[in-house]
Amino acid sequence: MLKIKDIEKYIDDPLLDSIFREREEELYIECKNEDEDIIEIKQNYDIDCEKLINKIKNLPPHFNNTREEIIKSLDKYVMRENLIMAHDNEKFYKAGFCDGIRIILENLKNK
Repeated sequence: MLKIKDIEKYIDDPLLDSIFREREEELYIECKNEDEDIIEIKQNYDIDCEKLINKIKNLPPHFNNTREEIIKSLDKYVMRENLIMAHDNEKFYKAGFCDGIRIILENLKNK
């Protein structure tokens, strides 16, 4: 079976990055129209960052300092999770792409 190192010369990082960015944009547009599974998940877990911030803002006045720190921490947490998810998506997309190329090359090799 071919290894990634066997096909590295056929796939350079700038090309793979370009393909990933193009596909990422296509998927973003497609995902704007959420499928039924996502809609159901959102209905079953009806909470989002905006609702949390509104609840935090409604804390009694003597929690002013705590309220601001919680909001800052929540913003940082959401940003961190989004960045991690984006990194994982890119990594798995590129790995999947390389796996597809590996399968194609293996089939061509066996013919």
